[in-house]
Amino acid sequence: MTRLVAFRAALVVALATAGCTGFGPGSGRPGGTPVILVSWDTTRADRLNCYGYPDRRVTPNLDALADDGILFENHISAAPWTPPAHASLLTSLWPSTHGVIGSFWEFRDDGHRPQAFNRLAESRTTLAEVLQAGGYATGAFTGGLTIDPHFGFDQGFETFRTTMFKLTDENVGEMRDWIGERQHRPFFLFWHTFEAHAPYLGTAFLSEVLPEREAERLREAVGRYAARFERKAVGPAWFPKMLKRRRAYTRDVTEALYVGSIADADRWLGILVEDLRGRGLYDRALIVVTSDHGEEFGDRSPEIFYDAHGASLHREMVRVPLVVKLPGQDRGGTRVEALTRGVDVMPTVLDVLSLPGPAEMQGESLRPLWEGREATPRVAYAEALQDRHEQKAIQSSGYKLIVQIDAGTVARQGRAHVPAVLESRWLFDLSSDPNERQDLLAAPRRSGDERRADALEVALRGHVAAQETDTDEVEVHDELLQQLRSLGYVE
Repeated sequence: MTRLVAFRAALVVALATAGCTGFGPGSGRPGGTPVILVSWDTTRADRLNCYGYPDRRVTPNLDALADDGILFENHISAAPWTPPAHASLLTSLWPSTHGVIGSFWEFRDDGHRPQAFNRLAESRTTLAEVLQAGGYATGAFTGGLTIDPHFGFDQGFETFRTTMFKLTDENVGEMRDWIGERQHRPFFLFWHTFEAHAPYLGTAFLSEVLPEREAERLREAVGRYAARFERKAVGPAWFPKMLKRRRAYTRDVTEALYVGSIADADRWLGILVEDLRGRGLYDRALIVVTSDHGEEFGDRSPEIFYDAHGASLHREMVRVPLVVKLPGQDRGGTRVEALTRGVDVMPTVLDVLSLPGPAEMQGESLRPLWEGREATPRVAYAEALQDRHEQKAIQSSGYKLIVQIDAGTVARQGRAHVPAVLESRWLFDLSSDPNERQDLLAAPRRSGDERRADALEVALRGHVAAQETDTDEVEVHDELLQQLRSLGYVE
């Protein structure tokens, strides 16, 4: 607790002036400013209507929230899989700094490696810890597993539930009860769910990709599976086998189920918003909706279209939604085109509340962007961290460089490292090629592109070398290991 003493001293001063400068607990509003951070795991931005998805009506509730808030059009996650991305979201630190950079591939070597994993170090300060020190009640309702308390994600939370893998009346009801019990004081709610993560259980759009009779049969099969899954009678690995037996394991079917799952998450978001309105909390709440990473549906290979994330850093993996609804719906309907990063969320929340944050934060508040006064474009970094090899990326001034590090170097040097010799690298001009289809370093090469790639590589190397990693290790107990195995992370 000693590392929070300085925060508490600073917060005494900050809260004394918050009534004049911000929306914080001392702002004069009864109960202060509720803070609600929502993470839809595995949600790529381009499958949301407010981000331009045209094919189906998927996200009416998120769209309405965006109308009341600020939508960031080019928001980049720090990693394409759950633990490092969420650690960056909750600490405003890049992965190679917060140190949650292990891979569950390490558990696939038949016991030759110790069953240990990086966990968020106690020396790191989370958003929940800062808000808790500022007088907030703090609660997390999550899908658990890869953001289990075992890995340090409970730091600063008085309540931490891991029941929200898929959403039900029961687990959402528990969260709503938690809000009701704390609605007369400042509270911070972190709501995370794997609703859009495989297995995809959203059947609303099956009739668009299958004949109606086949669609109805598959809807019934998915419903039976969902009931058994909720009872833990089957695991996620059984779902694609079921699709294959029914000859429904295709890109069109899995994507329809995925988008249907996003629609289901959106429906539950609407229930939360209506609950906040009914309690008189919505207007004064700060609500943030985002994700940790996307999902691939044949974007790079026609054979890859189910539960595909973690190993690459292309746009479909790291461009995720970010919608921020300010208290009083201030700046409602604003859209920001500038590049933003997952590490910017924590300093933005604290800025809105007029609360100080830890000096170690590596992100920046997004306020200058919605106020139209930012001069220097931001630089986004991303680290893959899940496969045997490693990819790292830098995005700046309309260009993006991805580099790949071979598995042998990763095994010898670790992941917070860029070797002198790279396995591969790719350069994309995002202004003319936003979906990253044309590698500018492929033949025939232009000297200007080579120089640009070299400059970005130097900047990327400098960034990685400057990170001071601080992490703890934790033994992964058998029960959690079995849960991760059932999800497909461990073989």
